[in-house]
Amino acid sequence: MSLGERFERPRLPPGFDDSRAHRRRDDPAGWRFDEAERAGVWRAIAERRDIRRFRTDALPDELVGRLLEAAHRAPSVGLMQPWRFVVVRDDQAKTAMQALAHRERLVQADHFDERALQFLDLKIEGIREAPVGICVCCDRGHDHDEVLGRHTIRDTDLYSTCLAIENLWLAARAEGIGVGWVSFYRERDLQALLGLPDRVLPVAWLCLGYPDERPTRPGLEAAGWLQRRPLEELVHRERWRDEVPAAHGELATARDGPQATRLPEWARRLTAAVRPGDPAAAVRIRDASDELVKPAGSLGALETLLERWATATGAPPPTDPRSAILVFAADHGVSRHQISLYPARVGAQVAAAAARRETAIGVLADAHDAELVVADVGLAGPRIAGLTDRRVADGSADFSLGPALTEKQLRAAVEAGHEVASVLVARCDVLVLGEIGIGNTTVAAALLAALTGLPPDVVCGRGTGLDAQGLARKRATVAAALAANAPDPRNPLECLRRVGGLELAALVGALLAAASHKRPVVLDGFAVGVAALTACRLQPALRDYLVAGHRSAEPAHHHVLTELGLEPLLDLRLRLGEASGAALALPLISLAARLHHEMRRFDEAGVDRGRRSS
Repeated sequence: MSLGERFERPRLPPGFDDSRAHRRRDDPAGWRFDEAERAGVWRAIAERRDIRRFRTDALPDELVGRLLEAAHRAPSVGLMQPWRFVVVRDDQAKTAMQALAHRERLVQADHFDERALQFLDLKIEGIREAPVGICVCCDRGHDHDEVLGRHTIRDTDLYSTCLAIENLWLAARAEGIGVGWVSFYRERDLQALLGLPDRVLPVAWLCLGYPDERPTRPGLEAAGWLQRRPLEELVHRERWRDEVPAAHGELATARDGPQATRLPEWARRLTAAVRPGDPAAAVRIRDASDELVKPAGSLGALETLLERWATATGAPPPTDPRSAILVFAADHGVSRHQISLYPARVGAQVAAAAARRETAIGVLADAHDAELVVADVGLAGPRIAGLTDRRVADGSADFSLGPALTEKQLRAAVEAGHEVASVLVARCDVLVLGEIGIGNTTVAAALLAALTGLPPDVVCGRGTGLDAQGLARKRATVAAALAANAPDPRNPLECLRRVGGLELAALVGALLAAASHKRPVVLDGFAVGVAALTACRLQPALRDYLVAGHRSAEPAHHHVLTELGLEPLLDLRLRLGEASGAALALPLISLAARLHHEMRRFDEAGVDRGRRSS
């Protein structure tokens, strides 16, 4: 080689940095994309939005795979790659996840005080509508695992996982896919739902699908909840400067959630018959609602009611739905502790009067031209003419001393409720459930405590009007029942056997029957709500079919509705029972249906197209 010949560097293999120092020096900005490519990146950043409304059209597997690849290319401290992705398409799992989110939505609402109603008007999730859910998890490994860069800052694995989420989100925006981040859940509940090991932390539930909205600015900003702060307020020069942080409210402290245990064969048979509702039907209702001559979302809870009905049945409610009212009656051994103003025999008298349509529920049944069935599943004493006789036992045992029911009685009561309701729902569009039983608010309080871990002083109210001494006896009786039975919240069926009652067990069966026939159920007060909570712990898909008729005066009913993630249609401070509060809510269903069917609509050009024909 002569001195005049030029020596060239060998080319590096693909994947290695082949840039040269002089090029980097002469053109320090040479790594940038061209102008069109940069514009695309900035557009994705600027137009990334948290989507809440989705079309139900399926996403191609190849597209989902590309988005996951984008997430997997995120930076991670020490190249630890802690992200894990659970891809969920199963509607059962999405139904259960939605129930968790709606429960926490109501918990959060309590922390916003005067802004609670504004918060409840916000749509917080599209779990059921989005065809794909992705739970992005962080595998935290073990404390003894040494990772470069994480020795002093343990949470860098969480930060890295969040970067993977952002990668996926920006790639999705570029592909025209909507992403919604759902953060309303208790971590333990989601770990149980997806079978995550203790070391794996769920960081985000992402809803993915074609968006049914194209917001030009963040949804909370458009709703007037918060505004984007000027950047200069958030930038500190050289050192931190003191400032007063903006008030953002507080999240409720998470509590450990239940983990379902294996059910006996007969219970598996009843729960397996319940399938999740149809979220696509709710989207169709929402599409139709957007055509009506009104501002979007202006009918508030009535629009939610219409969407829930459609999710359950696949169609909007008829303007004059056929309703049936089913009331279960039973006595309780625990009533001997004077936890009610009335002696146990009054329960049978009230049930007989209700069957003759002489009580409030009889009057309301006549007003709605509704079929009314009052079923005896556990009254003590002689059989009563006019009641549907499905008596399992002459009342339950005193649960302050041991289990309220035997396994045989539990099964018989649940199956009795299922059979009676199965016959009834064949003749109606909507089922209203109620109960009659002296002392059953005490029983419902004990069952609620067993399922949720709430203490006796929280779950016990005054029922039909106890004085302070009676309330103290009630709390002591519930505490004794919990101590004597040690119910496991992970086994809701066993909780029902140990501290429940025959009419609550029958209500569980009726709820499962109605849902298996895709009939909406309007819930009455506290006791019915606790039965519904028990049934939902057995089969989360059941929640798709529930409508909370009202919030009763019993303070703990609020906790029940929160656990169910349901908002009541009425709040009239009722404490009557018998399904009366639920029956009072029935006209709202008919009126909501009339609004949906009979209001005028406009096309996209604003031309009046007349009344709807649906």
